[in-house]
Amino acid sequence: MANAEKLGYLLGHTKTIIDHQWELKKARGETFNVFSVLSMERCENKSHSAFLAELLNPKGSHLKGSIFLRHFLKVLKDKTIDYKTAQVKAEHYIGPRDDKAKTGGRIDIYIWDKKGSCITIENKIDAGDQNVQVERYCNFRKDRNKVYYLTLKGGDPSSDSKGDLQSGTDFYILSYRDQIQDWLERCIKEAFDQPILRESIKQYKLLIQKLTSTMDKKHQQNLNELMLKHIRESSYIAENFAKVSAAIKEHVRQSVLNKLKDRLNSNYTIYAGRPANERYSQIWIKLKGMESRKMFFGLESFSGQGHKGGALFIGVHSSSGKKNDYTSKSERFTNNWYNLKELPNYDGNELNFGNPDTLQKLHTNGKFKEELVEYIVIEVEAYLDQHAEQLRAFFETEN
Repeated sequence: MANAEKLGYLLGHTKTIIDHQWELKKARGETFNVFSVLSMERCENKSHSAFLAELLNPKGSHLKGSIFLRHFLKVLKDKTIDYKTAQVKAEHYIGPRDDKAKTGGRIDIYIWDKKGSCITIENKIDAGDQNVQVERYCNFRKDRNKVYYLTLKGGDPSSDSKGDLQSGTDFYILSYRDQIQDWLERCIKEAFDQPILRESIKQYKLLIQKLTSTMDKKHQQNLNELMLKHIRESSYIAENFAKVSAAIKEHVRQSVLNKLKDRLNSNYTIYAGRPANERYSQIWIKLKGMESRKMFFGLESFSGQGHKGGALFIGVHSSSGKKNDYTSKSERFTNNWYNLKELPNYDGNELNFGNPDTLQKLHTNGKFKEELVEYIVIEVEAYLDQHAEQLRAFFETEN
């Protein structure tokens, strides 16, 4: 059992570090972020891949030549690419996609040199893995291509994407939290004499800190030292926070589930999916009389984890993952999810149950929780009004 006094000390000093970091951000004007203002925080290709590729490109508009690329290769400890002849391209086409042959597709960031050596970077912020995606990229220029899988915190690709391939051997893991932040810090130092470039990179680095829940080096070091001094208490808090936060999330999920049943029971069969203490937590909604069909509506994720950075969304779920006339005319997110709609923020509160501010408000403000549940149900009803008949019509054509 952890010591109560030490627990209080740890929590109090953690808050002090976080508050100090926030005060410094305000003093420096770092609360304003152009990427956030323009709603570009989680746009993989239009924001993140484009920005990274432009910095990496020796012929980029930064006019710094290959210096940013050289630092990137140092962070990766990669000696295969000749930076003097290297070229960089975003959204590089490698042929028509063929899942059976495990070839083709579009590489998010592609780096190559005159010798034929190349680096493939698959960039994942919110989008789900495509079928055999990592396998397809690993099969491209197999003997000369090094494949990296980049995520916010260094997660592995799904088994559907990597197959039997192993990270660290067949492909490599990168994270925004670690390697990209390290690289961006080096880039900022190189851009000391170009204020607009320097501040643009700094703004992007601040965005990455926000998305990965990290701090600047000094405050991160202080927090790490504090936790290591009280490692038993840190472990105790981490374990119990997971239980406490899961209880809040599950209470919301059950409230939404019950309200949906009250409102929609005549036309839909509604039941709980996985609970909020699991990564993918949802509510399933099936058309009445068509419950045996492999396609239905889903509301996910109540865990604050999973697809779209844990944001709550509704969409059409295909449990078979097979293509059909409906999926071919729909907007695809993964092999299993189509026509996704991310629920908008509510009254300035992020609709993501991984957000600590949202969780705290749900715990302390009963009225807010009731209003949020009602808001979610209304959003679900509006989505079903728009998509249910189309799905029903597809089922009827199959009969």
